[in-house]
Amino acid sequence: MGYAYVYKCQKCGYEEHFNQGHGFLVHPQSVDDYFALKKKLFHYKTHNKIVSLSESHKNLQIKAAFQVYLCYKCKLLYDKVEIKVYDEGKTYHKSSFRCTACNRRLKLTNIHRLNRATCPKCKNKTFRRDSSYRSLWDKKL
Repeated sequence: MGYAYVYKCQKCGYEEHFNQGHGFLVHPQSVDDYFALKKKLFHYKTHNKIVSLSESHKNLQIKAAFQVYLCYKCKLLYDKVEIKVYDEGKTYHKSSFRCTACNRRLKLTNIHRLNRATCPKCKNKTFRRDSSYRSLWDKKL
């Protein structure tokens, strides 16, 4: 289950949707279940990393979820799919992301408390959460 949020620029009117949580095909699952889907759900580098890890480790699990990240320098928001590949307490891979504007590492943000950010279109700090819109969605298997 997850949440969807809408941010809208008060200056230029640009609007963007952000998802957070598990849902649709992005959810915790075993690596074997992921391969059984016969689809590449994740970025090709992440998919290739999962393939490589599965060749040398058994019983791997994937924790996958939609997350919202923030660049603390630029104040830009990013909607990403966070992936963690692990087994019995040991993490073998965890997603990390960089800002496309300044190349700094993005930080996971608490979208529930973040009320404004920088608009990706006009670059003004007038990108605000539309409090009239909040949606809840269930995962579909």
